[in-house]
Amino acid sequence: MFRTIPFHFKNNASEKSREVLDRFWDFAMEQAHNPVGRAASVIFPFRVDAIELSDRYELFAELPGFTKEEITVAYEGDCRLTIRAERPEPEMESVRYLCRERRTGTFERSFEIDDIDKDAVTVSFENGVLHIVLPKVQVDADKMVYDIK
Repeated sequence: MFRTIPFHFKNNASEKSREVLDRFWDFAMEQAHNPVGRAASVIFPFRVDAIELSDRYELFAELPGFTKEEITVAYEGDCRLTIRAERPEPEMESVRYLCRERRTGTFERSFEIDDIDKDAVTVSFENGVLHIVLPKVQVDADKMVYDIK
C-alpha cells in the first residue's frame, strides 16, 4: 500500500492531538496571510513576474517540466499577450495510480499590455523559466504637439 502521510505519527494520543492542532493552526495562519490559498494554483496556473522598465516590459513565467515545443506565446489584437502551455496526459495503459498530483491539460495566462513594438518582441526559455521582452513603442522625439486656443 502507498499513500501520502500529512504528518508524523506520534506514540500517544496527546502527542497526536497536539500535532493535528499544530497543523490546523499552521494552515489557518497560512490562509490568513495568503487569502487565495491553495485555490491560487487553479486561478493562476503558473507563476509570473512582470516588470516595467523605461524602454520595455519583461515577463518571467515559471513553467518547470515543459519543453519549449509545449509552450505558445501570442500577442493578439492591440493589447493581449497570452502564454499557453500544454501538458498531455501520459499514455499509460493498465495503470493504477497510487498518488497523482501532477496536473495535465492546458495552462494559460493572459495580460493586457499595450504600446509595444510587436516586431521586436523576444521570447526565450531556459531551465523552466520563460522570459519575454516586450519593447515599448518609441515616441517620436521630433513630434510637436500644439495647444489649441
